[in-house]
Amino acid sequence: MKINKMKLFISTFAFALLLPNISQAYFTTDQTATRINNETIMFTVTYKFGFATRELYIPIGAVRGTEATDDSPYIGYKIVDKEKEPILEGKTTSLAFTTDKDVIIKDNQYYLPAGKGAKFTLVTFLKVPVAEQTANQDYSLLVSRLPFTMIDSKNTIVAHLNPSELQYYLTPAIGF
Repeated sequence: MKINKMKLFISTFAFALLLPNISQAYFTTDQTATRINNETIMFTVTYKFGFATRELYIPIGAVRGTEATDDSPYIGYKIVDKEKEPILEGKTTSLAFTTDKDVIIKDNQYYLPAGKGAKFTLVTFLKVPVAEQTANQDYSLLVSRLPFTMIDSKNTIVAHLNPSELQYYLTPAIGF
């Protein structure tokens, strides 16, 4: 009896340790805001994706101002203030990157095979000329749309994170 309970405990413990590696789903792991100079800020949001039984496609490109409910194939983001209100000043450039060996580019998107997990980092540069800067303004980046496509043997599921999940994809605030 003790041996069966011990086997059950060890099996459960091993499964719990392996589960995050084989069915990561999605979550953010790191967010940064770095002042590059008196006109430029770099934001990064790192997140993990992966499913045990589904292949995954994730966008490479990102577009400012896209909402979670928009029908866009791109990652969406906003530059926001401390109250999470959009800030329209400045110009941005943004792309998602990964160095994971399991990820390839397929159909102009990142492709991740089933049973694998990978980290992706959205890197965004915001440039606000000194003449356009608002005094004491802090800037953050909020990911507002993160679409992905899951594929299993029978179905293709186009999905995106919802706003309650995306609230954690927010960088710290930083000013010039």
